[in-house]
Amino acid sequence: MHQVIVASGHLVDAPDRPVPRFPQERVPWVTGQIEAVFDEWQVGPSTTLICGGARGADIIAAEAALARGAHVVVCLALPPDRFVEQSVDLPGTDWAARFRRLLEVADVRELRDPPAGDEVFTRTNEWMVDLARSLHPEPRAVLVWNGQAGDGVGGTAHMVHRLGYDRDDPRVRVIDPTP
Repeated sequence: MHQVIVASGHLVDAPDRPVPRFPQERVPWVTGQIEAVFDEWQVGPSTTLICGGARGADIIAAEAALARGAHVVVCLALPPDRFVEQSVDLPGTDWAARFRRLLEVADVRELRDPPAGDEVFTRTNEWMVDLARSLHPEPRAVLVWNGQAGDGVGGTAHMVHRLGYDRDDPRVRVIDPTP
C-alpha cells in the first residue's frame, strides 16, 4: 500500500534566537525520533515523502526517507540559492551542504509564480498539502513543532491547520524539539 507523508517543522535555531525552539544540539534527538516514526510507519519504497527542504525537520526527514528507499519530493518556495539564504544556511553547520546533496537525489519542484514576502511560505504549505492529497486521500504528517505559532506566516502551525488533523490524530506525529 502506497503511503504519503508530509514533513514539516521549525527551522533549527540561529545562535542568536532569544527563546530556543529547535537548538542545533537537539538535531540528533529529533533525528532519532523521526527515524522511530518511520520505522513504525514502515517507510520504504512504497512511500512518498513531501517536504519544503528547510534546515531541520525537512532535511532530516528527507534523508531518513531516502535511506529507506522512499521517493522524496522537495517543494521549494524560492529558487535554490535564495532558499538557501532564507531557510537553510546556518554558519558553522553543514545544513547547506546537506540541502545541496538532497537536491541531487530528490524530485525537486519550485513554486510557480511565488507571491512576494513571507506569504510564499503559506502558499508552499498549501501546495505541499494539495500535492500530498492528490497522491493519497489521507496523507500522514511528521511535524517537528513545539505546538506554538511560528515567527511569521506559513510556519508549522499553518501546516497543521492546512492538514486539518488534530494533534492526536493517528496520521500525525508531533515531535517537540524544545529542550
